[in-house]
Amino acid sequence: MTRVLLIALLAASLPLHAGEPRSGRDCEEATTVFHDVSRIGRKDRAAANMTRRHAEMAEQGWRFADSAIYTENGDLEGLFLTYVRPVACPESGAARAD
Repeated sequence: MTRVLLIALLAASLPLHAGEPRSGRDCEEATTVFHDVSRIGRKDRAAANMTRRHAEMAEQGWRFADSAIYTENGDLEGLFLTYVRPVACPESGAARAD
């Protein structure tokens, strides 16, 4: 019974048409920005300013993906914020510049 359920789960997760062409917007580009909280003066405003940054990036078509805290000598210095947005994938037959 368990084997049947496992096979059914695997079959359900496979794409229906593996040979279908890509939609042209399957790729993403990413950007990471450093959000310096030491320049703010009061580190308790870091969350509010990060929320403002998220809104600014969303207006430009970016979606928040990840964050990493940067500390120096145990003090919060800033945050690395990563954003992504969908882009058209390059053509597979296009010539590459070396």
